[in-house]
Amino acid sequence: MKKVPIGVDNFHKLVTGGYLFCDKTAMIAEFLSKGEEVTLITRPRRWGKTLNMSMLLHFFAAEVYGIKTAGLFDHLQISFLEGGRYIREHQGQAPVIMVSFKDIHADDFQGAYESIYLLIKQLYGSYEYLLKSDCMNSNQKNEFQAILDKVANQQQLEKSLQLLSACLYQHHGKQVYIFIDEYDTPLNQAYEQKDYLDALVKFMRNWFSAGLKGNNALQRGVLTGILRVSKDSMLSGLNNLETYTLLDNEYSSCFGFSEAEMRALFVQQGVSVDFDQVQGWYNGYTSGDAIAYNPWSILSCINRSGRFDVYWVNTGNNNLIKDRIFRAQAGIKAQFEQLMEGTSIQVSINKHLAFDLLEQDETALWSLLLFAGYLKAESVCLSDSTDLYDCQVAIPNNEIQRLYNHFFKEWLSREFSYQAQYDSFLKHLASGKVALFMRDLSGYLLQSASSFDVTGSAKSEGFYHGFVLALLASLRTTHVIRSNRESGFGRYDLLLVPKNETNDIGLLLEFKHVKKEEPIEAAARSALGQIQARAYHAELLQPLSPGGSGSRDCLFRQSRGGCVCDVCFYNQAAWSVACNAPVWA
Repeated sequence: MKKVPIGVDNFHKLVTGGYLFCDKTAMIAEFLSKGEEVTLITRPRRWGKTLNMSMLLHFFAAEVYGIKTAGLFDHLQISFLEGGRYIREHQGQAPVIMVSFKDIHADDFQGAYESIYLLIKQLYGSYEYLLKSDCMNSNQKNEFQAILDKVANQQQLEKSLQLLSACLYQHHGKQVYIFIDEYDTPLNQAYEQKDYLDALVKFMRNWFSAGLKGNNALQRGVLTGILRVSKDSMLSGLNNLETYTLLDNEYSSCFGFSEAEMRALFVQQGVSVDFDQVQGWYNGYTSGDAIAYNPWSILSCINRSGRFDVYWVNTGNNNLIKDRIFRAQAGIKAQFEQLMEGTSIQVSINKHLAFDLLEQDETALWSLLLFAGYLKAESVCLSDSTDLYDCQVAIPNNEIQRLYNHFFKEWLSREFSYQAQYDSFLKHLASGKVALFMRDLSGYLLQSASSFDVTGSAKSEGFYHGFVLALLASLRTTHVIRSNRESGFGRYDLLLVPKNETNDIGLLLEFKHVKKEEPIEAAARSALGQIQARAYHAELLQPLSPGGSGSRDCLFRQSRGGCVCDVCFYNQAAWSVACNAPVWA
């Protein structure tokens, strides 16, 4: 039994501290085989970005936090590649700068600036020995000291990465590796606040450009983050930048766990588990041509002795994702309905995400969801006419599905005055108590639905798509949800198939957009007539799954006494067109 490294991102501690360990050191060989000067690797949060950056730091630096790195890699994968050449030629032989922006969270620009200044001051403190170097001139020493004394101005701070790398190069006589972890975290926070986004982008752009472009002291640079941000080109000054996302084959095996790695970790720890369930809960991500398991969820599952739960989705703030989904246009809500049914959809993906377009451009939303780990790409193809990618995307696994269910349940339940009212609303719908359901629905619409939500056919469609999505969140535990599928001689709008065929009833919902001057009862009769004439309920007469016994027709007839007139939507006459149907509509 080994310790499970939940939240351990120091490579030396992981390798020497008796922790469960998945060897990803082959990434070093892939990194050294490439020729670009600056590399950006984007992956979802908690996918091992910080740990891999720590691995690179410990590989190239001779000493980290006062601890020698010699021998640390001698029995790992990298030591066996090409006869140990990488160890002989590169391990511990270069000056290294590593900065992580993971803790930069502020409410305004001044707060972000102060936090970044303290981070840089702390970084400079690690290299204070340079002030005694004969290789630095007096101007460099004065600027170095000014940063340590916290009296440097903004222009000097923007040049701080360049200055530190130049001093290290002059002192050691070797070019510098620069590793910047979670480069986009300050920008994500600034976007949520909005007030200081432009000011922060300008500062960060100047800092990155000075240190990573045209810097003679630079050997190689690596940045990691969740997104490739293009808001007025925070990285626009880096024309030497090569970006690798989840859509690329490069570094595809370096983040997340493969099937073999996942199984080995469970076996090594002695945790017995149903691997099919592990796959359903935490697999499904695609990284280039590789299939990957969520590493945080796998380790958390092992740490809890194989218990399945939602681990990854609770490790960060999901408010941006939730807000963008709720405020999405009707077409996107309809696509989400398909995703929540378990089907895939085709969308356009842009590798360069523009935060300022999230509210207007659906491409930006789908890109955010994919690169942040809330969707998976089943197929990827570069568009014939643009720089966008045509991707077939789907919800990757049960853990993410449950998060979406929670989003939509929260959206609906908060519109009711209290949770009990919402639970009663769903219970009445699922049990076929139409009069009580209509009472609850009317109360909800009067209290919460603005007339602007449902004005015009397009807007009303979008509103009810969102409303139905919210219903699905809770009813999926008792029903299989299907929509816009062929049944009988046409396509129904929504079908809820009970998982318990004996005790629960099936629900068939047909939506009609009615103009103000049209009588509602006539529209209801038309909808019921359409259901009956086109035999939409035919799918309910089939067994729920292959090998099932009996049909729903006999079960419903038994449970309703052969007729469902007593749950008439409006009155006996309106319902008579569907009398004896094995489902209420």
